[in-house]
Amino acid sequence: MKRISSGLIYMLLLSLFCHRALAQDLNYAKSIIEELCSEKYKGRGYVEQGVNKAAAFLENEFAKLKLRKFGKSYTQPYAFPVNTHPSPIICLLDGQTMNAGSEFLVSAGCSGVNDRYKLLHFNTRDTTEMLLLYKKIEQGFDAHDALVLHFSGERSSKVPDSCMAHHHMPGLIIFTEEKKLTHTIATEKAEFKSLVFIDSAIAGKENLEIRFESKFEDVFENKNIIGYIKGKKTDSFMVFSAHYDHLGMQGNAMFPGASDNASGCSMILYLARYFSEHKPPCNMVFILFSGEEAGLIGSDYFTSFPTFDIHKIKMLVNIDIMGDAKNGITVVNGEVFKDKFDALVKINQEKGYLPEVRIRGKARNSDHYHFSEKGVPAFFIYSMGGAGFYHDVFDKANTLSLTNYENTAKLLIDFVNR
Repeated sequence: MKRISSGLIYMLLLSLFCHRALAQDLNYAKSIIEELCSEKYKGRGYVEQGVNKAAAFLENEFAKLKLRKFGKSYTQPYAFPVNTHPSPIICLLDGQTMNAGSEFLVSAGCSGVNDRYKLLHFNTRDTTEMLLLYKKIEQGFDAHDALVLHFSGERSSKVPDSCMAHHHMPGLIIFTEEKKLTHTIATEKAEFKSLVFIDSAIAGKENLEIRFESKFEDVFENKNIIGYIKGKKTDSFMVFSAHYDHLGMQGNAMFPGASDNASGCSMILYLARYFSEHKPPCNMVFILFSGEEAGLIGSDYFTSFPTFDIHKIKMLVNIDIMGDAKNGITVVNGEVFKDKFDALVKINQEKGYLPEVRIRGKARNSDHYHFSEKGVPAFFIYSMGGAGFYHDVFDKANTLSLTNYENTAKLLIDFVNR
């Protein structure tokens, strides 16, 4: 029997320790995603204080990681108006019950409805039907008419304007989508009442009965969450950010927001956990924004009233949609800050972390935007891969593969250290 050298034993034990540590870190990330997508946070929106319950959980995680505070608290309070549909939604098409979230959605800014409607169908892809529709608009509608605009697009978006111009608005406007329903957040009430249906669910139907309430809050209190780790050099900052809010509830339908953006929040905590154990080269700031889904409101507020000097930020990396990087990542603002993008690509080429690091130009599509508009170098990074669930009820924790999740984290860690 051959003797095993002490050096080999050390290397084997070190390898085993590293594998266990990595597994523990990934399990930690998974636990954060599962927690944020659970029923108790109501989709991290504006029904039953879901977003603020999530804020309390994340603030506690910052405390567990012993992140430092700017001032006396991790939180930065602010407020904005929001429209919600908190109570159950009753919807019947020709007497058949329809399910909110999977078969139809109430438009985010819609006020309450309790009525029965006759459905008037028009195909917006058919020129002849559109001509007939505009004649009907000129003639006017009954109060219980519901205008169904099949296949929503540019043509259908102009119809409400035409109705208002003629002062002939139907009782309800229904838009349809072929494959997917996409929800959003409204910070003001809509000028008309509307729904969105999956086209196959409403095609050929004659009558609609629908009942739901709306609740508009002029002042809904929100919080940004900010913490930092003191680095070797304290005269500058490196920032990682993500939004933790999502779309919440509509009636009984919950939008869990696993990929968007429980996954991004988990990456922020993953990185914070790493740098709390490995002293970073400069001060590392971690920010979790609310209000992103309502129009980048949280990051807009923070950049207007920062809790530290944002002009000392060397780089901000905003993270969203980290559920599956099978095909790599995309870097928004890569074309704007090309030298920093090239550095990221070089690390990836050397280490082989991801299949691709794709470049993209400027875009107002996440919380990096308000920073770069104020002269702060900022990336927005999102992963490429996965099932593609987005702003819908199917974006659940169990749909995420987390492929290349840890390799993405390693790439970001190396980027910081270089």
